[in-house]
Amino acid sequence: MSAPWKTVCTSSLNTVNRFYRTSLGKISVIRFYSTEKENTETPEDTSAPETEKKTGGFATAFELHSELRKVQESPDSRKEKSSKDAESFASLLRHSPLMQLGPAKDKIAIGRIFHIIGDDLYIDFGGKFHCVCKRPAVDGEKYHRGTRVRLRLLDLELSSRFLGASTDTTLLEADAVLLGVLESKDQKIKE
Repeated sequence: MSAPWKTVCTSSLNTVNRFYRTSLGKISVIRFYSTEKENTETPEDTSAPETEKKTGGFATAFELHSELRKVQESPDSRKEKSSKDAESFASLLRHSPLMQLGPAKDKIAIGRIFHIIGDDLYIDFGGKFHCVCKRPAVDGEKYHRGTRVRLRLLDLELSSRFLGASTDTTLLEADAVLLGVLESKDQKIKE
């Protein structure tokens, strides 16, 4: 890599000459030309106000954002928020169905079979992860894709810390026991 050795500026020609010493010891000259015109105006001619200058992209966006923010914060544009809209995140989380569920152990849930591989039934019950249950030997033909089933939840996420690990490793599955097919009202009436 060559390093600059000497720089010569010639303002009357609007050029800059840079001399570089190459790795072989030779000197190379690179001439840079300016694209700006030479300023020949007198100070009296430059009395134009500074506000007429074009602003850059960031400055334009900042001004637009500031104007929009002022419009939004003006008292006449504000609408009275209902108490429901003004609830805090902590309040919303505390009253959410997930928090109302409490500990998942031994809770009964309803799920839908979305995939079957051999005797493994992949069941989505609306948790973070699905669960995998074995197809029962009795009435195994009732369990097909799309069937709604009842589950007893044991754990919402199967994870454990292995020897020497600093973080938990998850199987990306929940643990549940299959209780049976969820019978609909139409099935009960037929029986």
